Amino acid sequence: MAIITDYTDLISLATAKTYLRIDDDITGVDVEVGIMIDSACELIEQYTQVFLKPQSKTFYFNTQNYARVYAYPITAITAPASADDYEVTVKQLYSVYELNNTTLESITASIGHSDTTNVKAIFIQAVLETVKLWFYGSETETVMKGYVPSSVMAILSSERRFIF
Repeated sequence: MAIITDYTDLISLATAKTYLRIDDDITGVDVEVGIMIDSACELIEQYTQVFLKPQSKTFYFNTQNYARVYAYPITAITAPASADDYEVTVKQLYSVYELNNTTLESITASIGHSDTTNVKAIFIQAVLETVKLWFYGSETETVMKGYVPSSVMAILSSERRFIF
C-alpha cells in the first residue's frame, strides 16, 4: 500500500527498468523512461477514463442541464460546495449530474486512485508494455510514440468506460 501522488508512485523507474531488462547502473535512459511512464499513464487514462493518480477535473453541463461523467473513480465533488445544487444518478459505467441550480455552468471533481492497492494489475501491465514497445521501437523507428499500441488496446478493451 502506497499513496499515489505521481505516476512513478504507481510504476517506479526501477520497476520499469527491470521490465525493460536495463541494469540499475545505466542511468542515461532514466529521464526518457520516466517520460514514457508519464505519457503511457496519461494515454491509458484518456483511452479508458480510469484515472491512475489523483487529479481535479471540471465537467460542464450541457444545454439540458446535465453532465454525463465517465471518469473513474470520482472521490469527491469539490465545486459547487453544496450537494443541493445538483442530483447525481450513478449508472454502470458513468454518473449523470443534473442541475438543481441553473446558474451553475460546471462541476469540479476530484478523480483518480490515491492508493496503489486500488489500481488493477491490468493497468500496470498496460503501462509497462506500452513503455517497452516505445522504448525498443524507438531503436528501429517502427513504433509511433504517443499512441497506445494495439496490443495494449486489446488488453484494456474490457476496462473502457465508453466506446465511440
